[in-house]
Amino acid sequence: MFAMVVHGGAGRWDGEKLKYAKDVLIQSAERGIEVLTGGGSPLDAVEEAIKILEDDPIFNAGTGSVLSIDGNVEMDACIINDEPFVLGAVIGVRRVKNPISLARLVAEKTSHHIMYGDGAEKLAEIFNLPFADVITESSRKRLEKVKREIFDGEAEFSKFLEKTVKLIKEHPEMFMGTVGAVATDGNAVCAGTSTGGTTLKLPGRVGDTPIPGAGTWAERGVGASATGIGEGIIRSLLTKRFCDLVIMGMKPDTAARAVLDLTDYPVGIIGLDRSGRVGVAHNTPYMPSVYIAVKGKEREVRFYGISL
Repeated sequence: MFAMVVHGGAGRWDGEKLKYAKDVLIQSAERGIEVLTGGGSPLDAVEEAIKILEDDPIFNAGTGSVLSIDGNVEMDACIINDEPFVLGAVIGVRRVKNPISLARLVAEKTSHHIMYGDGAEKLAEIFNLPFADVITESSRKRLEKVKREIFDGEAEFSKFLEKTVKLIKEHPEMFMGTVGAVATDGNAVCAGTSTGGTTLKLPGRVGDTPIPGAGTWAERGVGASATGIGEGIIRSLLTKRFCDLVIMGMKPDTAARAVLDLTDYPVGIIGLDRSGRVGVAHNTPYMPSVYIAVKGKEREVRFYGISL
């Protein structure tokens, strides 16, 4: 059994963008399955699948990452494999083309689990990972639009956080787009997540993606990747709770729905167990996701969170 599930972020999606995102997600999931059926590991499959999503500016990860309030980009990523246990995460990197690959380097080439900023980028230089200017004109325009929403009328900075929370709830499409993937070869399970963070975040803010157990987790034959407002995911440790429920015997689809009750923030989650059973749930209008499973000559494809 080989199985792969990928997501492009929870939130509201414009119809045309949603159709395009679906096509890219299919490419991503197909690439992961190609790796698995070709003898690659779930770790390889997750990295390759997420790289496709990081390279497309429609998603809030890698190229096209959203910007902090100061106009800079700070990208986070995490990858976790259950058996053998592999965990690597990066925080606040700015120039690396594929943060998910750097997260894997942290896991496999250092004795650390999490690295941030310049130190993480130095590791990327040592191992010749490609660098790129990941800030797009679309990201700049999105930041300016959100700034206008917040600061029109010369809002006091003391009201900044309050108004930001309100805007997030009313217009989640401005703030989300994290990408993630989970894969299994019938034995190991690997989960990965990559993001540019949240539009208008203060410089230095860290969301759920690189925090093990919050935005990303895998253990004992189960893995998950979360998306949405990171503060809500951190408070509920969404992916760890999902894995715990499945390990205790709950079906993945039931567990995915159950963990949404742990937060009132806009969030979503995808998860798999080593048998290829999938769980996908979100409390936002959309969370485009694609699941592909291959068992012998049988092949199954499912779409979630994409209904137009």
